[in-house]
Amino acid sequence: MFMKKMILLFCAGFIFLTAYSQTDVIQVLKAGKKDANVLAMAYLNPYAMALGDGLNNGWYNTAKTHKQFGFDFNFSVSAIQVPKSETTFDLNLLGLTNLSPENAANHIAPTVAGTDQVGPRVIVKDDEGNTISSFNTPNGLGLDVVPVPMAQIGFGLLPHTDVIGRFVPKLKYDNNGDEMKIGFWGLGVKHNFKEWIPVIKSLPFDASVFASYSEMNAQSEIKIRPGDFSDGDVRLTADNATNQILKFNTKTSKFGLILSKKIGILTVFGGIGHSKSETAINLFGKYKVETSTGELIFDLTDPIDLTFESKGICMDAGLRLKLAFFSLFGSVNKAEYTSYNAGVSFGFR
Repeated sequence: MFMKKMILLFCAGFIFLTAYSQTDVIQVLKAGKKDANVLAMAYLNPYAMALGDGLNNGWYNTAKTHKQFGFDFNFSVSAIQVPKSETTFDLNLLGLTNLSPENAANHIAPTVAGTDQVGPRVIVKDDEGNTISSFNTPNGLGLDVVPVPMAQIGFGLLPHTDVIGRFVPKLKYDNNGDEMKIGFWGLGVKHNFKEWIPVIKSLPFDASVFASYSEMNAQSEIKIRPGDFSDGDVRLTADNATNQILKFNTKTSKFGLILSKKIGILTVFGGIGHSKSETAINLFGKYKVETSTGELIFDLTDPIDLTFESKGICMDAGLRLKLAFFSLFGSVNKAEYTSYNAGVSFGFR
């Protein structure tokens, strides 16, 4: 039971994002399928990017590999800083079809990383220009730093080669009666190639190549109850014969070069490489947006289908401090966003 609670703690950030986004993704369905996807994409983008950066962090804190059968256990937390420019978005720049600000002067809306204030009110019009509904864009969380905790095990499986594993079995979580599931795994390989090159073998530093892949899956049931998304004139209903499910899937990969230098109990390390992340958010099921008298406005099937992608050069630099049977480490990382990683390592090299 204790271990399960610890794993749930590691996943808290993912669970919170899924639970919070559930309400806001559903709310935007009143705009119709096309505009709902555009609005949800702009709103969720900062956290999707930050999640990808976070999962690619903390894989290493030295270029030195374990002796064969050596191992370590690391626990770290990454804090990903969302840039100020990513905390809001301009409704007028999204290319919306049926949706527009109710007040032309109030068109800047918070993203999920923005301020905890209700967004501008928007109106939905039909093809003839008639107003059919209105709602406020979702408020932000007031949190522009995204924490991503992580635990991993490294093992010296082959000479000068570490295999690194991350794994959280699929867990169930009750979110006010809606069942949520989340699971995560990742695999990394670090190889100290310097030992195989006579010219540089004797130089006083370590050099390794590194590659990793990880994947996180989460899903939540969606139960729309009478009155949940009704504003009096317009209501949102679901076909209970279908499964209403919100799914998250994030895949990340990273490869590159690591250098480190040990000076007494202190190790200085840095890396450069290429990172990539892809997050897909899908809402499945059948939904209807209709008037209070039952007149159909939008008939929606599997209405949300979003893909967030990030790729490019990544760099990091950090320090590791050896203290008796454990080590402390910290680093600064630059990929899509700037982030900071700190943790503790226990093991035998």
